[in-house]
Amino acid sequence: MIARFLRSCYRIPGFLFLSLAYTLKLGVVHLSHGADRKRIHRILIEYIHRVYTLMGIRVSVKGELPEEPSIFMGNHRSYVDAVMIPAKTPVVFVGRIESKSWPIIGWGATLLGTIWVNRKSKESRRETRESVKRRLQDGFGIVIFPEGTTHTGPDLLEYRPSMFYISAEGGFPVTPFAIEYKDPNIAWVGKSMFVPHAWKQFGAKYIDVKVSYGPTYCLPDGGEMLEKTRAWTEKEILHLRREWDEEISKEQIG
Repeated sequence: MIARFLRSCYRIPGFLFLSLAYTLKLGVVHLSHGADRKRIHRILIEYIHRVYTLMGIRVSVKGELPEEPSIFMGNHRSYVDAVMIPAKTPVVFVGRIESKSWPIIGWGATLLGTIWVNRKSKESRRETRESVKRRLQDGFGIVIFPEGTTHTGPDLLEYRPSMFYISAEGGFPVTPFAIEYKDPNIAWVGKSMFVPHAWKQFGAKYIDVKVSYGPTYCLPDGGEMLEKTRAWTEKEILHLRREWDEEISKEQIG
C-alpha cells in the first residue's frame, strides 16, 4: 500500500508537469510553424511514449495500423485511451466540449487540433461533421469513440451512427480498434472525480492494456460500415477480456 501511494505521489504531478511541458512545446510550434501536422504528430508520439514510461503503461498491440489516413473507431474505457492510438499518420481527436475547459489537458488537446463537439447542439454536431471531412481531405486521421462516453464493459454501448454515414458518403476508410485493460476498474464512469480516480489507478505498479486493430473498411453504405465495425470490436473486446481473465486466474493459482 505504501509503494502504491508513493507511486501516485510522483506519477500524478509528473503527468501534469509532462503534459504542461508538451502543451507549451505545441504552443511554440504553432507560433513558429503554424499547424504543421507532421511536427505536431511527432510531438504527440514522443509525448505518448514518455507517458508510458512515467505511468508504467505496458501496451500489447495486435494487428496492423493502416499506412494511409483513416478514421479509427473503437470502444472507450478511460481518459487514458487517447494515448493508446500511436497512428503512423497525423491524427486528430473528436472530443466532448466539456473536456475543452480542462486545464492543461484541454489546452494541449486543442493545440493538437481536437474537434470539439457539443452533443446537445445540432449546429455543433453539423460543424463537427464538416470539420471531420476537412481534416480527412487534408490528410489527417481521426480518432473517434462512437459510444460517446466511457463504459466499463466488456460489452459495448450503442454506437452513434452519424460518422459512419459521413465516412461512407466521403469514401473515407474506417479502422476499428478494441481496448481492454487488465484491471477493468480503470474505467472512468459515473460521477467519479478525475483526481481521486487517477490517484487510485496510477498507483498500480503497471497499467497493462491490450489494443487490437481490425481490418480497414471502405464501404458505400453507412449502416453496413457501422455494423461491420461494431461487430468486429464487440467480438475482439470479449476475446481480450477472456485473455486477461485467464492470465489473472493463472497468477492467482501460481
